[in-house]
Amino acid sequence: MPVAALAALVILLAPPADAASGADPSRDDQPAAVFVGIAGLAWDDVTAEDMPTLYELTGRDAAASLTARTIRSRTCVVDGWLTVSSGRRSTDVVDSDDDGSADRYCRPTPGPEADADGSATVPGWQEYVEEQHNHAYNATVGLLGDRLAEHDVCATAVGHGAALALADSSGHVASYRPNPGEVDAEMMSECPLTVIDLGSMPPPASAGSDRETREAALEHRRQVASGIDDLLDELIDELPRNTALLVAGISDSGPTAIPLHDDPSQVAGSALRVAAATGPMPGGGEWGSRWLTSGSTQWTGIVQITDITSTLLEYAGLDEPTAGTVGRPWRAGETHPASAAETVDELLSTHIATQIYRTQSGPFFQLLGAAQLVLFAVALIVWVRFRPARVMVQRIVHVGAVAIASFPVSSYLANLAPWAKFERPAIALWALIIAISVAITVTAFRGPWRKKIYGPAGMVGGSTAAVMAIDVSTGSNLQQLSLLGLSPVVAGRFYGLGNIPFAIFIAACLVGTAALAQWIIDRGGSRRSAGTVTAVIGGLATIVVGAPQAGADVGGILAAIPGFAVLVIGVLGTRLTFVKLAAAAIAALAVFLLVAWLDWLRPVGERTHFGGFFDDLVSGEAWTVIWRKISASFGTLFRLPYYAWTVPPLYAGILWVTRPAVRGFQQTLQHWSILRSLVWAGLVAGAAGFAANDSGIIVPALILTTGIPLVVAAIAAAQQTPDRSRSAKAGR
Repeated sequence: MPVAALAALVILLAPPADAASGADPSRDDQPAAVFVGIAGLAWDDVTAEDMPTLYELTGRDAAASLTARTIRSRTCVVDGWLTVSSGRRSTDVVDSDDDGSADRYCRPTPGPEADADGSATVPGWQEYVEEQHNHAYNATVGLLGDRLAEHDVCATAVGHGAALALADSSGHVASYRPNPGEVDAEMMSECPLTVIDLGSMPPPASAGSDRETREAALEHRRQVASGIDDLLDELIDELPRNTALLVAGISDSGPTAIPLHDDPSQVAGSALRVAAATGPMPGGGEWGSRWLTSGSTQWTGIVQITDITSTLLEYAGLDEPTAGTVGRPWRAGETHPASAAETVDELLSTHIATQIYRTQSGPFFQLLGAAQLVLFAVALIVWVRFRPARVMVQRIVHVGAVAIASFPVSSYLANLAPWAKFERPAIALWALIIAISVAITVTAFRGPWRKKIYGPAGMVGGSTAAVMAIDVSTGSNLQQLSLLGLSPVVAGRFYGLGNIPFAIFIAACLVGTAALAQWIIDRGGSRRSAGTVTAVIGGLATIVVGAPQAGADVGGILAAIPGFAVLVIGVLGTRLTFVKLAAAAIAALAVFLLVAWLDWLRPVGERTHFGGFFDDLVSGEAWTVIWRKISASFGTLFRLPYYAWTVPPLYAGILWVTRPAVRGFQQTLQHWSILRSLVWAGLVAGAAGFAANDSGIIVPALILTTGIPLVVAAIAAAQQTPDRSRSAKAGR
């Protein structure tokens, strides 16, 4: 299995023969750029009445939603500008008052100390530099200013926030202007890059405010939006020839007042912000009426704040604009609707979907676990106390477990419908998920596979794995904003397999493969042929998980290969030993390092997480990344105590239930002989996933949440099927 996966991954990752760095574009035909940052600007601020200039620009030029996520869950204005400075997630001083807890407010951007020669110095710069050392994102504030200085590219900062963005690593800004209202064509023509801080949107009313206070805060916000739009209109009128204008909502919140101890914070909640572009693209052509995207998100209509740095460096004509950053330059994607109204409506529907994800994904995840606990607990009580009802209990558990197991794939398939555009999107989403789950459950018990105890479970597992494999191989569209998928506000991942989808995929894939292998054996096939099929599927699953064009999951390879290795050993009927487990772990590590090396050989702008990790390995920074992942993984034991207290006992309980002395499980083995190997494969994949992913305890928790109902369904079905050993004795 690892050999097949290796061969395919080598082909997928081989760098193109003509990949070369090339020379810096000539400044003679290289377009200039003006970048405008507005703290807190969201698409619901952009209306025809309040911001007509930006509204019309959105209809005729490029637009997207911007993920402003940095280190804190809510991005403050200083966080945003420092992230533009470094090209990596950065933060303001988290505990500025040294009270031992994180600030509940956003500090204002500091006013630079101007010099007579037009330069300036950012006060307190060293504090920003030192603060980044407290976080594991390897951010170097001042990277943008340093790289521009290294290539002798002039850049003008206008306003306090712009000075943070363009300051070099010492906090020095080569060209600074304090007043955004004085920007004209002459000033924007002085340098290839001009960065302008157009201020901040006012914060929302505090939580729990009365209606009058909320309306007053909204009216104030509309007035500020109108004033900012007037400044944008003036900038566009003054924009020099061959100059692009880029606009971004640089953060979730502008500066806020320091709240009293019992007062709620006024920092705006995390949400998608504005991104727009007009004028020439750095590689030629015009932005036009298309969705913005980037290589870091691979998501049409979504870009990140960390992309801004490499976008500006590309406009500056640098040969490797992504070096030192984690972002990728903005690109023009598919054409968006012709009218501003339709385009903004699309962007707002994405915003609505992210907010539903924020409020509903946790409950949905918990519902999957709670539904199982309730079903199995009630069934156990009835089973013990009401013997005549046992047959009915078995049937209910069989159907109920399959129905619960169908919910994850239903949450992905629900994205085939535009539920976010309904008047009540949350209700529409839940209705779709329930309807699809019912359809899958009915199909599981109506198809020809229903005659085998592993049939319905295998059908649900196999279909879940197939849907997810096809999805990640075609852009992860079903995962985007699914309740168990990817969220641009969380911004943990934008494409491929996230940790939660990986756990669902690997559990479903193992169950589906084990059912198929048993079917081959039941039809008279040899264990060797069944093992070969299992190994092939395992290799394909590893490719789906690890290939940059599909799952691109760094930790997934380290969990998938050991899990499938255990299953292959079980299907072949050989004994599982610690030596074989160790060999599987070494094989997984070898495949991972090979994939990372091959990805690293590709151009910097085309690398994924694999190549980035190998680059960290070469530069000596890999231990920082590894330690961050380890810390994050074990940190989930404290952040998520519910799972920390339930997963280990579940592991112990599963090992106890699968002992030879447990009659119900032994009866199931008569019909599904490789079930014990399947259980072990799932446990090994979960343990490896915990160790290799920063989601930690969530990975084995989701593997159990997906796998347990499928295995229980088979056990319940076996109790309704005649015992083969007893039937054989009766026949004699």
